[in-house]
Amino acid sequence: MQVSPSNTERKSLKFLFYVEQNYAFDILRPIQIEAINQGYQVKWLIVGNDASTQYLRDDEQMLASIDDAIAFKSDAVFVPGNHVPRFIPGIKVQVFHGLNQSKRGNVYPERGLFDLYCTEGPQRTGMLLEAIKDKAHCKVVETGWVKLDALFRYQSKETFSRPQILFSSTFSTSLSCAELVYDEIKRLSKDSQWQWLVTLHPKMAKQTVQKYKDLQGENLVFFGNDQVIEALHRADLMICDNSSIFQEFLLLNKPVITVNNRSPLDCFINITEAAELKGAIQQALSSSSALIEQIKAYGPAITPFLDGNSSSRILSAVEEMIENDWQDTKPRNFIQNIKMRKKLKYWKH
Repeated sequence: MQVSPSNTERKSLKFLFYVEQNYAFDILRPIQIEAINQGYQVKWLIVGNDASTQYLRDDEQMLASIDDAIAFKSDAVFVPGNHVPRFIPGIKVQVFHGLNQSKRGNVYPERGLFDLYCTEGPQRTGMLLEAIKDKAHCKVVETGWVKLDALFRYQSKETFSRPQILFSSTFSTSLSCAELVYDEIKRLSKDSQWQWLVTLHPKMAKQTVQKYKDLQGENLVFFGNDQVIEALHRADLMICDNSSIFQEFLLLNKPVITVNNRSPLDCFINITEAAELKGAIQQALSSSSALIEQIKAYGPAITPFLDGNSSSRILSAVEEMIENDWQDTKPRNFIQNIKMRKKLKYWKH
């Protein structure tokens, strides 16, 4: 009979947060809170040129190098992105950087890099179970998306005298509306009846980001990637495209306007031309009861976990694997391994 770890053994668990993009900080922090509350150790490893150590808080502990991460001998590595190096110790846990990926189709590219996938709801769970049906190297557990813990726990303290309009966009040129609506947002932001908030995907082209930053003034404020949750709560409505961030906004039961969304739904207003923006904003600010009901029904359709406790469920799934002595049987993935080593410029171990 297998004996579960004692409380002392549980407290010895060590977790590593693997960060490649600045959006990872908001995603991983609910897990950090839960882990520390349970007496576990948490360290951060920040790699590449797209994530900045400036977003770490004073009480958060960073490992200085990959060598330090290997020496840390973590029990689990939590990853919001799609890749993680095999040579860092620990169960590899994919926690995802957005809600369901329907914009990418109905097939999930399971690459054999993770031991555990923590999904937000039935759609992604089904996609992954189909992808691994003939494989035994990983598990899929439906836990809810961890970033929603931070989203739902956030307490907004400010009130504003005029409507707050949040514009956000994905980076892919085929899916983004950032360039299409730029001139219209520039024109509308000169009118003081609305306050504009702008936050863009961290992979957005630098010249596009700079164009929007140059619009900052009394009527437009640019929000960094570490301020997204604040912006979501502050805004009265969102303008977006195909970025999964608009799904987070809908979960706050607030209206969304999309521009050239590939899969329009009844719970948001979709337009195809920048000239339609002003009319859509006016429509959204006085949303019909039918639209409001559609918005309220959207959240449970995406994820059944809207209680702010997904981090606890994720840790429980990891603890269970550790207790059951999970063994790494992932494929060797030589090509992926070489790519990761080349990207990280690391050839040891």
